[in-house]
Amino acid sequence: MRKIDIDFYMDEDSDSGPAKLIQRKNRRLGQREKRARFLADLVEHADKTPVDIHQNFMPSFQPAEHERFWLLSYLEEFYNDKQITDILWKVKGGKEANVYVCAAHPSTGLDLIAAKVYRPQMFRNLRNDAQYRQGREVMDQKGKVVRSRREALAVKKNTRFGQELRHASWLEAEYQTMQLLYEAGVDVPRPLAHGNSVILMEYIGGEKSPAPTLNQVALDASEAKPIFEKLVDDLSIMLACHRVHADFSAYNILYWEGDFKIIDFPQAVDPRVNPDAAALFTRDVERICQYFERYRIKNNAHILASDLWSRFQQSNALNSSVANTLFDETMGTNDE
Repeated sequence: MRKIDIDFYMDEDSDSGPAKLIQRKNRRLGQREKRARFLADLVEHADKTPVDIHQNFMPSFQPAEHERFWLLSYLEEFYNDKQITDILWKVKGGKEANVYVCAAHPSTGLDLIAAKVYRPQMFRNLRNDAQYRQGREVMDQKGKVVRSRREALAVKKNTRFGQELRHASWLEAEYQTMQLLYEAGVDVPRPLAHGNSVILMEYIGGEKSPAPTLNQVALDASEAKPIFEKLVDDLSIMLACHRVHADFSAYNILYWEGDFKIIDFPQAVDPRVNPDAAALFTRDVERICQYFERYRIKNNAHILASDLWSRFQQSNALNSSVANTLFDETMGTNDE
């Protein structure tokens, strides 16, 4: 019989299917009896899981038992949809998500795909996420805005159902941001697909060596300034797309063969609706300026951030003015 990590499944924040079903079934039992029944049911479920549930998807990567359970549950749909054929290895693990390298299905035209898989307990590790959610609409897994009073109340009260909605909305916002910025020409990995707790994207790196983050790299003197200037351009384009990264630093920039890709957008905010956007943007600029000081690239971060922000505001105001003029002209024509 296989060893089971009981604490993982008993976790209040766990969103794994069998845990939910078993906890609901045993809700009325006393704590001691509940734990004993839970253990018996879980062992029965776990023993038949590989055969009955994941019989077609048996990846090469062999993680710990509890990680294997949710990894198979989350990535199997992409295997069935012929987007990936295998999970090869883990790139890195984090408090919120792990990143895995997957073999791409031939139909994708790619060799490797990166899968960002949010951990079941991700919301236990999020701190002050309310700052990033200000003004952000809650979306479901299909990308539709949640408008019912019941759902809004669940999110406000942070119930289990509300956490599930926040989870789906958090991931949906990150994927939509990546799509928006990729299409606008910002240096981000190409997003490929997303689903329950997963974002598939372009893999950056070699066959056995993922791209390091910029903080791990010693740049040549000749490439430091062009990369800095390109990053500043990306920040400007992101603002034009109504996005502030809100966690921009050398730790969230991948470097590979003289080029880079900006990653990790779950906390990105819309400067039109988030009252803290200007402060978050200034912090982003400060961090990247601090990093490039080691290459003797001197900039006043506050002046640079203020200049970029002013340009954004002027452009936004101009666009709003043009839109209002066109509306007035249209209404005037209709009145005639």
